[in-house]
Amino acid sequence: MLRQAFWIFVVALTPLLAGAAAAQPHDRNWTRCAVDMNSNDNVLIEACTAVIAAGHETDANLAIAYTNLCLAYNDRGNHLRAIQNCDQAIKLDPARVDAYLHRGHAYFNNSDNDHAIEDYNQAIALGSDSANTLVKRGAAYHRKGDDAHAVEDLDRAIAMNPKDATAFYIRGASHQALGNNDNAIQDYTQAVRLVPSFAASFYLRGVLEKKMGDAKRGDADIAQARKIDPKIGR
Repeated sequence: MLRQAFWIFVVALTPLLAGAAAAQPHDRNWTRCAVDMNSNDNVLIEACTAVIAAGHETDANLAIAYTNLCLAYNDRGNHLRAIQNCDQAIKLDPARVDAYLHRGHAYFNNSDNDHAIEDYNQAIALGSDSANTLVKRGAAYHRKGDDAHAVEDLDRAIAMNPKDATAFYIRGASHQALGNNDNAIQDYTQAVRLVPSFAASFYLRGVLEKKMGDAKRGDADIAQARKIDPKIGR
């Protein structure tokens, strides 16, 4: 039940486009693929595919193109295609941190938690020990039932960014799974303090309050969650 409830709110961190290396200012496709940070998914796919097909870029630049294709396909929901493109980027540049991150996101979105964790581990080993990476790895640990590791990651993430409501929400779900109900209530409460429209945190707090015997508060929280999102928990 708790694992299903976790899916009420999908953690979505917006990744950055891969940065350009040895950019080709005369090449419009290169600019649209790797320089213009406002490119949408359709533009990225068209331009980066053209860059790869042209066959005259360095391996480093091809890795950027494949990484941004990975990003675009992941945003479209085509996670397997995203993984294939990040695979190519990593073959060309095994130290490309954002390729591991984007592939980790694609594995996570495809419910492949073990491979997601492996990629987040690699990204962290290469220097991406950011709060966002720790939140995503913590979410993957929680979904696979390794809540002790999830709490460790989320503790670190919250220490780095104490205003991340998502981190508190996931840590709350992990504490709840471990039976640390008081800690879970505290985390759900902090999540809704930071984001008053956080329906999933109201809902899970309400469910837990009712389980702990406080039906009045539980019903009030569930009602508030459904005021924000009428479909939640149904």
